[in-house]
Amino acid sequence: MGNDIEIIKKLYAKSKTYTIPKESVEGVKQIVISIMPLSLEDMGSLNMSENMPLSELSQNAKVMFARSLEITEEEASKIAVEYMEDILECIMDANNFKENELKKTGIKDFIKRKQEQIKKQNEQPN
Repeated sequence: MGNDIEIIKKLYAKSKTYTIPKESVEGVKQIVISIMPLSLEDMGSLNMSENMPLSELSQNAKVMFARSLEITEEEASKIAVEYMEDILECIMDANNFKENELKKTGIKDFIKRKQEQIKKQNEQPN
């Protein structure tokens, strides 16, 4: 019986490594991150839609990033929006998600809205 568990453990998800930012940017040091595929329990964090309140969308995104990066939700909330799109692409790859599957979640739209919001805030005079 113990041997069966060892065999099953070989089927467990394994992390993959990626470079962020994906493309080299002058003055920005690239780092290597490890992405753990989401478990069945974490798939609920992908349940996002345009009709959801921003706070709920933000919470789901935070959970997804935290689980994928194996960090706390507090640490995930500190990730700069400018890197979220690259990290999201890594999460998609690690979980074998297709673009059309991700569109259903609404997370790409959420990240784009957040980036636009930050851009507008930066453009406003203090």
